[in-house]
Amino acid sequence: MKREQGLTRQEIIRELTRSPHGALEQYVPVGARAAREDPEFFAHLIAWNAQRGQIRDAKVALPVLALGAPAVAPEIDENALAHLALLSPRDLVRAIRFAKSAKTPARGLAIRRLVERYLRVREERPIFWERSALQHRDSMRALYALFHVKPAPAANRILFGGERPAGSVWDVLSRLKDMSPTEAAGMILQKRIPFLVAVGALGARARDPDVVMALIGRMSPAELVNNSKALERLGVKTNPALRAAYAEGVAKVAASKKVATLKTTRAAEALGDSKMAEQLRGAQEKQLDAIAVKGSWLVLGDKSASMRVAIESARIVAATLARLVEGEVRLVFFDTSPRPVNVTGKDYDAILRETKLVNAGGATSIGVGLDWALKAGFEADGIAIVSDGAENTSPMFVETLARYREKIGKDVPVYLYQVPCDIPSAYGNDPRALAAGMARAGMALDVFDLTGGVDYYSLPNLAATMRANRYSLADEIMETPLLTLAEVFKDAREREAA
Repeated sequence: MKREQGLTRQEIIRELTRSPHGALEQYVPVGARAAREDPEFFAHLIAWNAQRGQIRDAKVALPVLALGAPAVAPEIDENALAHLALLSPRDLVRAIRFAKSAKTPARGLAIRRLVERYLRVREERPIFWERSALQHRDSMRALYALFHVKPAPAANRILFGGERPAGSVWDVLSRLKDMSPTEAAGMILQKRIPFLVAVGALGARARDPDVVMALIGRMSPAELVNNSKALERLGVKTNPALRAAYAEGVAKVAASKKVATLKTTRAAEALGDSKMAEQLRGAQEKQLDAIAVKGSWLVLGDKSASMRVAIESARIVAATLARLVEGEVRLVFFDTSPRPVNVTGKDYDAILRETKLVNAGGATSIGVGLDWALKAGFEADGIAIVSDGAENTSPMFVETLARYREKIGKDVPVYLYQVPCDIPSAYGNDPRALAAGMARAGMALDVFDLTGGVDYYSLPNLAATMRANRYSLADEIMETPLLTLAEVFKDAREREAA
């Protein structure tokens, strides 16, 4: 009977590249194994991902999977619980329901105690509890109910009894739509009412410029990004004062570590106003500046028959690397001949203009792109291939890579962004060809599996995990300290006291 091989750390890291759009069960097959086979690394991965990751679903799912593995050490369990405690009420409910639906034997008693402490810490500070209940009313109710946690008297009266104590934010919300615009704006700022909650309470009055100004003034960077399209509808694009206030908010986005880069991208793409979109893209550029990928990189983009998806994906990967890397970036499109472009320092729009005539057609030689670099003397520290992984024409990639490594004297890491074919190719495609050839030669290949569909907005997240030394990211992850519950709840109290 063939023994199942253990997961490598590179395979575990690739779980961070998933963007399942709410389908948390996609993390189970690899995540549950990783938590069993390498629990220490998986714990540090959770901690690293909380600080650097871009995909919220991973922050919800991975701690649950860690708690589903056999107990190894108290600090590993506590790290998982502490990262659950970092979640918003809505995401904590998602995590608890995921644990039940995925049938992971997560530590039920430990989670129950965590939820009670999570709620009590908020109850101890009325403003903290109030904000949680304002933004996540249904989720807060669910957290009390799921584990039969008895609410504090004041919490019970408001959340379950529907009381609106005079002068409270609940009282203000009930009267907001009847206030003058100036009074409503003042109350929004004074009570720090979240954007969506205020808009829902205001109704048609939300379009008044004074009110919109107040809404922008109290929005967090994440709220501004998530609600840019709504602000556009509320008149920001046509009112100079509101445009100026929006620009000030975008400046905060650029400095924020809590707003995912891909969210900024999505928000910019959704806007109909080009100037507002440009401001958000500028913020994204500054966000990307905080992510560093060392060395010079070669991006090989497949433009053979049926590879239209690869062409667009290669542009985005090249544009992302051009912004992230400290060295140079070359993009080489290939079929049976190379089409090189120096994209160093260029953004996506510039790359698109320069490659707009690139079309899919012909047979496939991944090696021809690397052969160009070999002959041109371009010394890469890393190679990213965007292709379905099929290769049917010489020069073949594996043989060319051996010559390239020998010439430059470096074991250059290779990453494959494996994308789907658009249509069946007349030349015949075996998407296992590249991986099989690399395995036979004893060469490592890290694969980002995008065959189920390419989420273009998540590609920057994948690029940010690439390293010129293929083991350096694993070392960086292991150096990330584990988190304790005391740290989480102490930080929460101090943050709300400020």
